[in-house]
Amino acid sequence: MTIEKRGNKWRISEMRDGIRYRITIDYKPSKREAEDLILERIQNGDVVCKTNDSFEAAAIKYMELKNNLLSPWTISGYKTILRALSPRFKSCKLSNIDQIVVQKEINDYSATHSPKSTRNVHGFISAVLSVYKPSLKLHTTLPQKDKFEPNTPSEDDIKRILKEVSGTVYEIPYKLGCYGLRRGEVCAITAADLDGNMLTINKAMVISEGGGYEIRQMPKTTDSIRTIYIDDALADQIRNTEGVIFPYNPPNLRDHLADIQKQLGIQHFRFHDLRAYYATLAHSLGIPDKYILANGGWSSNNILDRVYKRTFAEKQAEANMKIASALK
Repeated sequence: MTIEKRGNKWRISEMRDGIRYRITIDYKPSKREAEDLILERIQNGDVVCKTNDSFEAAAIKYMELKNNLLSPWTISGYKTILRALSPRFKSCKLSNIDQIVVQKEINDYSATHSPKSTRNVHGFISAVLSVYKPSLKLHTTLPQKDKFEPNTPSEDDIKRILKEVSGTVYEIPYKLGCYGLRRGEVCAITAADLDGNMLTINKAMVISEGGGYEIRQMPKTTDSIRTIYIDDALADQIRNTEGVIFPYNPPNLRDHLADIQKQLGIQHFRFHDLRAYYATLAHSLGIPDKYILANGGWSSNNILDRVYKRTFAEKQAEANMKIASALK
C-alpha cells in the first residue's frame, strides 16, 4: 500500500488480487485509516474484473454493475448484443483485446448486419472496455449510418385505425400509443396506475432471462417514469379493465398493426411511430418542448429535433396554400 500526496489531496493505492484500488481524500490518513478505506472500497465498490477474464465475463459484470441505472430495454439490448458476438471474441481475454481484435469483430459482424446494429454492438464493446480496460482507446472504423426517415402517421390514418379497433382489446393500446407510450409500457398498464385522469407509467414488459416476457419496474433514474393526463373516455376504459389492459406481449402489437395497415391500405408505420405522431401533434398545437419531452419520457431534445418534431403533410400543404394566396 502507498500513501502519497497529490497536489492538495492524498492518494491511497493498493494492489489486491491483480486489481489496483485507488482512493483520493482531503487529508493524510493513518495506515489503519487507509486500510479501512481500501477494505470499504473492496466491499462496497463496483463489480471488478481481472485482466485474465474473458470479454463475456467482463460484459456480464458490466451489466450487473449498471443493472439499477439503465432501463430494462437497454439491459435487454445488451444481452442480445452479447449473444450475437462471435464465440472467438466473447472468449478472448481482456489482456489480449486490442484495436485490431475489436476491428476484426466489427468487420465480421457488419457483413451480415445493418450499420445501425453494428454501431450498437461497437457501442456496447466500447462501454465494457472503458470500464475494465480504460487504457485502450478505440478508433474503430464503422460503417456509414443509414439515413432513417420514420413514417409519421397522419391524423386520418389514426382515425381510421382507431375506428377499426373500436371495442376490441387493441383499442386502449393504440390510444395509449397516441399519448406517446412505448409498446412495452402499454403492455404493463393496469387500472391501479390510474388516479383520476392521471396515468403513471413506471414499469414495462420486457424480455425475461428465459426468453419469455415479464413486467419489470423501470429504474427510478430514467426519464421514462412519468405521469400524464389522459382523456375521460380512455380513463374510464382503463378503470373498467381487470389486470393488465392488454393480455398479450409487445410483438403482438407490432404484428397486429402491420396487419390492420394492409387491411386498410395505409402506408406502413411502426407502433413506435405513434410516439412521433404524439410529438408532432403536440408541437403543432404549440405545446412547449419541455412538456412534450416529459410526457413522452424522452431524455433529451436531440431525439425530438432529429426524429419526432415533424409537420403533418396536410398541415404543411395548408400552410403553403396560405402563403401562395398571400403572394397573388
